[in-house]
Amino acid sequence: MPDLLALLGNAATSLAAQRALGAVAGHNIQNANTPGYARQRAFLAAAQPAELVNGQLIGRGAVLQSVIQVRDRFVEAQVGTALANAGSSRAEAEALSALRALDPGAAGGLGEGISGFYAALRGLAQNPGDLGLRTAALGAARTMAHSFNRTAQDLARQRDALDVKLGGLVDEVNVEARAVADLNAEIKAAAAGGGTPNDLLDLRQAHVDRLAELTGATAVPTSEGDLNLVTPQGAVLVAGSRAAALALAPDPANGGHLQVQIRAVDGSGPTALPGSAFSGSVGGTLAARDGALRDAARDVDELAYDLAGALNAVHRAGVGLDGVGGRDLFAPPAQLDGAAMALAVALAAPDQIAAGLDPSAPGDARNAQALLATESSALAGSGRDLQATLSGIISAFGAEAQRATAFAAEDLAVHDHVLSLRESASGVSIDEELIQMQKAQRGFEAIAKVIQAADEMLQTLMQLR
Repeated sequence: MPDLLALLGNAATSLAAQRALGAVAGHNIQNANTPGYARQRAFLAAAQPAELVNGQLIGRGAVLQSVIQVRDRFVEAQVGTALANAGSSRAEAEALSALRALDPGAAGGLGEGISGFYAALRGLAQNPGDLGLRTAALGAARTMAHSFNRTAQDLARQRDALDVKLGGLVDEVNVEARAVADLNAEIKAAAAGGGTPNDLLDLRQAHVDRLAELTGATAVPTSEGDLNLVTPQGAVLVAGSRAAALALAPDPANGGHLQVQIRAVDGSGPTALPGSAFSGSVGGTLAARDGALRDAARDVDELAYDLAGALNAVHRAGVGLDGVGGRDLFAPPAQLDGAAMALAVALAAPDQIAAGLDPSAPGDARNAQALLATESSALAGSGRDLQATLSGIISAFGAEAQRATAFAAEDLAVHDHVLSLRESASGVSIDEELIQMQKAQRGFEAIAKVIQAADEMLQTLMQLR
């Protein structure tokens, strides 16, 4: 009878193992459409030690050995980089493509304003005494100044918008980092009780993936089961159950635009981090704001400053119809920074345009010709003429925007490919899980027959007198 009772006990243990096998397959099926879920596998093993009966070892059935996630470590090692690169290039491309101020085909753009101004000057040079042509030239000068103003405003507005976006990204980084730190503690506590908390591991991985996409952070596993997270230049975002906190503060060296600061996991700081400390969406946003957009703003300021200086130098040498000379055509910019935003016409009336050099000759157009010559003269800052300088600004920004767009498309393709590989390795196949369910069901039924047979054998023994 003890042997029969042992058989019943072994069968009960094996029954529980088959139930676990079916439960894991069912759990996979129920989470087939859950984002970030990695399918799980239950592994059974022969119960140890075997039972010794009359000098012979008899097996004691099956037990549940482990339930683990199915993840391809080679693929997982590529996911973080793919997410970071795609997040960075997408953020930069979106920021640069949103700017229309330097679109050469846009109506009312800087190129159109400059061309209109010099076209009006050419008309004025044909008949400098004509008040209508003077009025048109003064209006064209104001239009050109407005084109500079609007271009500078659009560039500044786009950079300010990226500051706002950066605030939202930093808030999300802090939430995700805190979530990973909390999950590190939960996973460690759950693992201490035995077994592997696979669903918590999935949840932590989802937060780690999002942080990689946001900041380019790399996960560094520890021997204690934690995942520490480090930015591309080594700033620690998560260490065990502690998380760093990012914040934003105005940077006087960057026109008051926001810089990212970090309060370290040990509470020290805050310490300013350069834009190169990040990849992902944060890094791409900073790269656009402080790269192509800042360069374009500086170049437009330099163009406005140099052009105003060149035109004023010529204009001061001439006289208007009122016989007065020494006037500036544009209000002289106080400094290069902000010159485009501040550019404004200094003259109040058309007859003040200094088209001539002789105050007694209203038809004198020599100074108007000199003003026209500034279009083909080398500017002080660039060393090239006006049109070449403007074309250089537009083409340089366009090239950066095209580069960012091309990189975004390439990185997105890699991103999709790597995630497809992850899905192939870790995703749930419902057909496969149904097969696992059927195997568990058949095993369960067979073991139930063992229990039934053992029970009948016990009943037979109990009926013996």
